[in-house]
Amino acid sequence: MSEPQPPPPLSRVLGQAGATEALAALAARALAGDPVPPLLLFGPEGVGKRTAALAFAATLACLHRVGTDACGRCGPCRRIAEAEAVTALREGATAQDSPRSYPDSGLVSIPRGKTRISVLQARDIAQSLSLQPFELSRRIYVVDPADAMTPGAANALLKALEEPPPYGVLLLVTAAPWALPITVRSRLRAIRFRPLPEEVVVRLLAAEGMAPDEAETRARRAAGSLARARALDLDGEAKRLEAWVQILERLGARAPAPPLAVLAGEAFGGSSTEALEGLAALLAVLRDVAAAHAGAAPRILSPAAVARLAPAATALLGPALDRADAVETLRREIVSINRNPRLGVEGAVLALAGALRP
Repeated sequence: MSEPQPPPPLSRVLGQAGATEALAALAARALAGDPVPPLLLFGPEGVGKRTAALAFAATLACLHRVGTDACGRCGPCRRIAEAEAVTALREGATAQDSPRSYPDSGLVSIPRGKTRISVLQARDIAQSLSLQPFELSRRIYVVDPADAMTPGAANALLKALEEPPPYGVLLLVTAAPWALPITVRSRLRAIRFRPLPEEVVVRLLAAEGMAPDEAETRARRAAGSLARARALDLDGEAKRLEAWVQILERLGARAPAPPLAVLAGEAFGGSSTEALEGLAALLAVLRDVAAAHAGAAPRILSPAAVARLAPAATALLGPALDRADAVETLRREIVSINRNPRLGVEGAVLALAGALRP
């Protein structure tokens, strides 16, 4: 197994200038003696949130930093590189286990074989923060994805978020901030991450050895997400887009909405993952329809596909894009309230038909 690599220096996290500048300013104040407030790093999947969180952690711990950039070579930088090891400590844990203390740094995620971040893991963090640092200058814990915490886990972190010790640093990372309890969100300073510029995604894919044409295609369809660009099944994505174009074309021609909703549910509602991917594709189609309606060039649809949907653009999008907003709300609720995925997909079609009311 290869040795874990330290995160890049904070200034070399690409495509997130606003977020990294905010983190650098916080790091500078922390290095001057100020405490670090609990942070919420939020934004789309695959845009560098975790990388930036670990780069920030390395900056705080590094012995040989240059400005607010960690060296990536000293002992504390290597400890940050190994932070994910704390998650493996809870792979076989049960609810009856007692909290344990982590090393001074930890990346707390979903253990293998589990589906959530447990209350036990949150209690581990709370207990660890009650202890003085052993090796580093601070105790630094990154929780990612924070929206995967159980309600009990979120509650177990409240005191640590409300009154962190001076040496304690907590960073919660999520693509679904709305899924966190308001009691948690209200205790965090939010730093927003945005979709990556397309040219940044192309550059990163090319640096990994991908052919330029494929890198450009993936970047164009990935909506600013490097992780999505890497993982895209281009053939499968093309089929998803065409399926939605056919459904929306029929919807725009005033075909009855309920049978189309059932058709969409059968195609895209088999699981939460399928529903999230399917609704992401639908939103991409709607964005292109809206762009074309405003006179801009589509991003992922062909001109022929846009022309098929153009007559129904106003009806599909609704006044002030409210129907597209309803689709996004349903997509979020698959995560935030564990909405049945098939019902979420069917509801999206009904919303676009104007047959679903808030």
